[in-house]
Amino acid sequence: MKINGEDLSSIEKNANEIEYYNSLTKIFKKNLIIIIIVLILLILFGVISLYKTNSEYNLNQNILNNGQKYEKSTYIKYEGKIYCNSFGDIYQLKDVDIDSFKTFDTGDYRDNYIATDKNNVYLGNTIIPDLNPNRFKSLGSNYYSDGVNYYFLSDNYIRNEDISTWSIVKEFIIHFKKKQLYFYPFKKIETTKALKGIEDFRYLASDGEKVYYKGELIENADFYTLKAVNKYNADYFYDKNNIYYKTKALDFSSNENLSLVSVEQGQNIYLYDELNGNISLEEYTFDKKYIPYQVLGIDSAHVKDLLFVSKDGIFFYNPETKEQERAGDNIFKGKIENILPSVISDDKNIYYLHSYDILRKRKPSSRHAHILVSKNIGIFSLGEKKDWEKIKDIDSGTTGQVWKKGNKYYYFDDLGRSQAIDDVVYEIVDNASLKYLLGTNNINSNTIRELINNKKLIAFKGEEVSTASIKYKESHVAEIFLAIFLTTFFGISILMISLKWKAQKKDREKLEEERKKIEKQMEFWDNYYNNNEEEKKEDEKIPTSYKSYDDEEEIKKEIDKIKPIVKNSDDIEGLKKREKKINSVIKNFNFDELDEEEK
Repeated sequence: MKINGEDLSSIEKNANEIEYYNSLTKIFKKNLIIIIIVLILLILFGVISLYKTNSEYNLNQNILNNGQKYEKSTYIKYEGKIYCNSFGDIYQLKDVDIDSFKTFDTGDYRDNYIATDKNNVYLGNTIIPDLNPNRFKSLGSNYYSDGVNYYFLSDNYIRNEDISTWSIVKEFIIHFKKKQLYFYPFKKIETTKALKGIEDFRYLASDGEKVYYKGELIENADFYTLKAVNKYNADYFYDKNNIYYKTKALDFSSNENLSLVSVEQGQNIYLYDELNGNISLEEYTFDKKYIPYQVLGIDSAHVKDLLFVSKDGIFFYNPETKEQERAGDNIFKGKIENILPSVISDDKNIYYLHSYDILRKRKPSSRHAHILVSKNIGIFSLGEKKDWEKIKDIDSGTTGQVWKKGNKYYYFDDLGRSQAIDDVVYEIVDNASLKYLLGTNNINSNTIRELINNKKLIAFKGEEVSTASIKYKESHVAEIFLAIFLTTFFGISILMISLKWKAQKKDREKLEEERKKIEKQMEFWDNYYNNNEEEKKEDEKIPTSYKSYDDEEEIKKEIDKIKPIVKNSDDIEGLKKREKKINSVIKNFNFDELDEEEK
């Protein structure tokens, strides 16, 4: 379309493009504002949280420093309130009667978490129902009663697994209060018979017939033949019929040759049946088709878990799969003997056990923390034992040993990683150090570390002949979260832009249709006025054909009647019909009379 010779279509196109880009800018501005608002809210929440945390810390410090502690218990009185200092935090007791409040002091440390007032019995800051505080007494082994009801009250707190992370956050956001994550568990025993704790068993009680573990009934347990596997472990015990882990009977035959084994600082404690060669980890029992098993690495300071050897292979427990796995074939020849917990031999060779991790960077150029690929326990060969000669035990073998192979001397370590000594075997490369190790009886870890740091002892690597490997899947949580965030942000932006563009496209299409209609109307009127001039010239030749109107107002009225019809006309045919009427009006109008009047 042209006006005064200028093409308006390009101007219209540029205007549309400007409008489009302006809309994009508005959308990004809106998203930016939203992000800024969210960041401000997060910062505000962080500031409030920090203030709240700091306030709670100051209150806790005041309670600890200025409060009145009740004897050896965990209870503290401060400013007319009673608090319990447990779970690594301090919690207030609700609805406590301060005047009658007292701790349950029996001289047993396990009772330090119990208190009473005239109304209730408290375990930590929890009220125990159905117990009369005036008749409350201990039965031993963490069992208590008021003569009517019987309870197991634990002195070890646990995490409340029923509390979700969202509920913790919601509680803090809404009320600015920390949800109590930990508590002392308790269990009511439904019995009509009097219970009594079993001596030398931390969590066992009996009514003379039935046996309970932490308040739970142990099916078919024989009270009269109960024995502990280890007096320092309350979870394993046995009777004449079964071996038990807590309340579960294991698929072992009961016997006296039972022991609990682990590495020096291992989390896994295994039950070892030395008579039959069975192994179990808590309720998990190793495959019996491979028995008997021999245990490698007991009390070792250089491996993170034990290995188990049978004629069918070398096995280990994988905590990722929670199953027994095979590391490889049995490489040993004849009888396996311990030289040190981390150094062993068979009839032919000497070996040592050593744990190591395999790590890799996230990216070749990354300076951030490495990714754990696997944890490994390697069995390393030192060659034939006929070539080795033991020279001396250092500190009765509790520190290590000095050995000789050929004309070289070696130090076998028994201190381990807890003493910052990473390797098992070191070559002694300094004569003065050799003389010192051979001539001194009392050598501690500081001396060994100093020799290693001064390069007097050099780490020696044997040949790795078998490996128990625990592989870990790489975590992409952070990357996934970032990807989701960016995808969501840009996805919403693109969606909004797309919807906006579609809406604008529809508007442009409507405008284009209106423009075309207007062009048609303008074309019609152009043709109309051009034809009218010709008709006027013809009509001037026939003056009697004019129809006289009184004034201009009448013409305007006629035209006003026509305008809405023309405007709303949908097709050319309709316009043509109206054209005839317009022509009739124009033809009969006396333009000469109008000119005379204007003059």
